[in-house]
Amino acid sequence: MSARVNLVLAEIAGKTNAPARFNFTRIEAVAKGTAPVRQSYAAMEAAVKGDAPLRIAYLAIESLVLIGSAPTVSTEKFPLSAGLTWSVRVAPKFKTRVADHVSGREIRSAWQQYAIYDLTLSFDVLRGDATQEIQTLQGFFLARQGQYDTFLLDLGAVTQNAADSHVTMGAQGTGDGVTTVFTLLRTVGEAAEPVGYVFGADLSAIYVAGVLQDPTSYTFTSPNTLTFNTAPAYGSQITASFRYYLVCRFAADTQDFEEFMANLWTLHELKLVTVIP
Repeated sequence: MSARVNLVLAEIAGKTNAPARFNFTRIEAVAKGTAPVRQSYAAMEAAVKGDAPLRIAYLAIESLVLIGSAPTVSTEKFPLSAGLTWSVRVAPKFKTRVADHVSGREIRSAWQQYAIYDLTLSFDVLRGDATQEIQTLQGFFLARQGQYDTFLLDLGAVTQNAADSHVTMGAQGTGDGVTTVFTLLRTVGEAAEPVGYVFGADLSAIYVAGVLQDPTSYTFTSPNTLTFNTAPAYGSQITASFRYYLVCRFAADTQDFEEFMANLWTLHELKLVTVIP
């Protein structure tokens, strides 16, 4: 159960020997254990002449209690259907704080290094006969419990572009003689970002300075971590070939399936959101 108490007006009379005034003091305390406790925006004022009352006003207390267990991370693959149609929408998004100055200049702070993607798919026809297309997709949504669980999406199969799910001799970093752990990356134009999920069997080749590495010289841990037994030499280029998936969840806890004829269904918008594993 979660409890939230906001805007509690409290006034306490006390005695003090020294004048003190505190206005709009922001206090935040997070306690570990059963539940985090957050206290914010406490405005305290003590006005004195000699002995003075202490006044505390607008005390906001928030207590959040976690319910149940943490979300699971599933490696189930999203079931694509022949009814998938165009268009496919891929919308990368960032979080940036922009503060304006009276001079017209700005201060910008990036709150995340890599993009989160909003994806929108459409299905013209999902058959409800022996092919079980509508049952399969509905069942997948139900099994994920809406937004709760994650799954893997083969974006290349959706966009019909192999580059959206395969990296061939892609740059993975440069050795410095010390670092042994690298995150598998994909390159999009001038940008590079970590891939979502790679199965060990889908990591086909690792090269250091153009030399194919023996599989015993490194270990790979899903979703995307490559660890060398010995750090690659300074300046050596690391490249790799592999297949990857996006880690996604459904964007909502409800989904609208429409039956427009007997045993024929349509799904106008299926919205997904990528998740950083």
